[in-house]
Amino acid sequence: MAAVEITNATQIVVPARTRVWLAPVGTPAPSDATVEMPAGWYSVGLTTEDSLKFNEEPSFEQVKSAQTDFPSRTFQTSDSATVEVDLQQWSGRNFQAVYGGGAITTVTPAGGSGSGPKHYRFAPPRVGGRTEVAACVEVIDGGKSYRYVMPRTMQMEGVSKDLQKAKESVLPLRLAVQGGDNSDAWYLLTNDPAFQPPAPTIASVSPSTGPAAGGTPVTITGTELGSVSAVTFGGTEGTDLEVVNSAQLTVISPAGTAGAKDVVVTAAGGTATKAGGFTYS
Repeated sequence: MAAVEITNATQIVVPARTRVWLAPVGTPAPSDATVEMPAGWYSVGLTTEDSLKFNEEPSFEQVKSAQTDFPSRTFQTSDSATVEVDLQQWSGRNFQAVYGGGAITTVTPAGGSGSGPKHYRFAPPRVGGRTEVAACVEVIDGGKSYRYVMPRTMQMEGVSKDLQKAKESVLPLRLAVQGGDNSDAWYLLTNDPAFQPPAPTIASVSPSTGPAAGGTPVTITGTELGSVSAVTFGGTEGTDLEVVNSAQLTVISPAGTAGAKDVVVTAAGGTATKAGGFTYS
């Protein structure tokens, strides 16, 4: 029997438009993939058409054993992510971005007056003076939008500029994502329906009976239960919810009235109902 391929061309992403936004660390991030960028964020402007890259590079170590030619165990030791893009627009803020900070001051031209044209002096940060910035990379493909949000990044490389007559001189932005044990180092926001999590299912509720006073420890098995945030018994939410894995969770039944009640789990992918799944005695 010939293999049948399942294809969906709508899930191919062509980055027709891209933008890079920067902001001081701590600036409120966008709440979704299409909302107007909050105050404090600014666009770096035009970038070269083929330079934007987002890289995620975990590091691993392997345990080797004499009894096998394959690793006995592989474990992750670190994680890292970077953003690369070449900026076409020269501005004070873009210079500060690619040099990791620095100071811009106003100077009066030699022989000029305070009312004449202004000149400006940019000085890069000294050793130890680099500052972090928040970053957001935006990708748009038709009606689909994607935003890579990075709460903390830092320019990780030196700056080399080609000053040639025949081509524009770009500013190389090379950001290293700075992580944190208590927060996400980066995350993606999108309105792409292909990211919709699968709906949960309920296979069994055990035990399926308990006293009307509540307090019965109940185990629910099924599929896609890893993101379950609530379980209700006849419309009343259970307590002490604990997700064991994607196929099992435990919860304490609330107080209810006598009779069979629907058990409903709510997860990222939707809800699932076990009709008459729990009976109060």
